[in-house]
Amino acid sequence: MIESQFILIQQILALVTLILGGALIIFIYDAYKLIRQPSLLYFTLGMFILVIGIVLPDISVVANVSSEMLYWGEVVARILAIIGIGVMNFAVLRG
Repeated sequence: MIESQFILIQQILALVTLILGGALIIFIYDAYKLIRQPSLLYFTLGMFILVIGIVLPDISVVANVSSEMLYWGEVVARILAIIGIGVMNFAVLRG
């Protein structure tokens, strides 16, 4: 019972993360369309990769994969988060 409630809370939080991340990506892309600065496009890409990396472990739980795949899902999620943050740093430093 407690495990199913935990999974439900995880799914709700993952959905909220996707909605807020998607909204932020749309806002940044709208700013890019006005300004046409390529660094905003890179920042949008980095944000997308980061959001996918954040919710990947939750997607793995929902997909009901094996425990080994859950482990690798978390590893890939961390790698995606690092790549996303790196791309956003590149966009900010590029100016």
